[in-house]
Amino acid sequence: MRSILIIDAEQKWRDFLSEVLAAEYQVSYCTGSRDLAKKIKMVQFDIILLDLHGGDESMLAALVEIKKISPCTPVVITSNTEKAELVVAAIKQGAFDFVIKPYTAVKIKASLSKALENISLRNELDYLRREQDVIYDLNKIIAVSPVMTQVIEGIKKFAQTDSTILMTGETGTGKSLMSGAIHYNSLRRGKPFVKINCANIQETLLESELFGHEKGAFTGADKLRVGRFEQANGGSIFLDEIGEMSIGLQAKLLRVIEDKAFERVGGNRTIHSDVRIIAATNRNLDDLVARGQFREDLFYRINVLPIRLPPLRQRQACLKPLAELLLDKLCRSLHKSIKGFSPPALAAIQGYSWPGNIRQLANTIERAILLEDKDEIQAVNLMLGNDMVNAVCQPASSAAPVETAENLALAVSERDNIIAALEKSLWIQKDAALLLGVSPRVLNHKIKKMGITHPRWRKFRS
Repeated sequence: MRSILIIDAEQKWRDFLSEVLAAEYQVSYCTGSRDLAKKIKMVQFDIILLDLHGGDESMLAALVEIKKISPCTPVVITSNTEKAELVVAAIKQGAFDFVIKPYTAVKIKASLSKALENISLRNELDYLRREQDVIYDLNKIIAVSPVMTQVIEGIKKFAQTDSTILMTGETGTGKSLMSGAIHYNSLRRGKPFVKINCANIQETLLESELFGHEKGAFTGADKLRVGRFEQANGGSIFLDEIGEMSIGLQAKLLRVIEDKAFERVGGNRTIHSDVRIIAATNRNLDDLVARGQFREDLFYRINVLPIRLPPLRQRQACLKPLAELLLDKLCRSLHKSIKGFSPPALAAIQGYSWPGNIRQLANTIERAILLEDKDEIQAVNLMLGNDMVNAVCQPASSAAPVETAENLALAVSERDNIIAALEKSLWIQKDAALLLGVSPRVLNHKIKKMGITHPRWRKFRS
């Protein structure tokens, strides 16, 4: 139950508030400012109701004292006068609201609820900011292997500049995370950070997404749209999969880098935007330049500060702490209590090549958590041993397999794993495919081959 301190000299209002608030609050009273400081120091109240009796401005000193001792506690002021200068003075001294007497039960309860909601939201934002700081703390990013240590040291230096950065590396190596780390460790950290994946948006819409459009610029443009570069003014923009951008858009991006200016689609007004660009790709831009698919001048402009993120197979020393970190994080989000990995499971993780890198590792651990019934992750639930992962992830060969006892046992185990994933996903195939780390097409092929069926599927497919 929330606690409230009521500071009001009038007995009738104390009685009224006691009756109105007793069901929702633990109510305490103070009749004046004499013992106020001592009371607030002894007890942490959720909210304080302070009456300025007769418009007594000397009581504002009590408000100042409250905010000095407990600055985060919301204070609602009541008074039987509504002099503008008194209201302004109270708000300036940190009061959340000013309620005029006589007030109703509905009015005072609404004001108190609003104050508590506001402080709750503020606390949540503070928590999220702290969590964000932890996520992007370069000293807490797992970098045990020498190659990753070198990357982090480079990022620390690059983050302090305003130069354009190009991050390269295989899919799933953490380019998006590192882009955030660069921004939040730069001088622009208090400004916007905007992300956009150039491969996930149709070419015809990407220009509008980046630069915005005017009303009526094309069919369906029924209102003005502010683009990502405009939104990121003063901050940073992360252009993921920049290698997928068309040659035409590359020319416009080059102008933004050189002139920090652009026009919205369908507009002729030049918009200036001071943005630091962080680009990323898993493609070889040198090859794209040689084939004429990527502008050479743009390549040189974005490749001022290059960062190459190593794949997991080159970061063997990072595997164990990274897997443990992901296990802890995913267990909290999935509300599961699993202490760690069994020795065979840890050996399987450290012995696997991880072609999908950190993203694949995270998906594999999440699937294992959902399938695990013990207090440690078992190797079988990782689906990395005994060629099981190949059996699930690869389409069947055209050559008929030899039906040995070992192969039959493997097929039964594979079928059980697929059914377990389907049950976890309420028999929705695309969700089960995500759990198994395979494409829906491959899973559908396996389901048909094994004769797995469910009466609800007809409904999902209709």
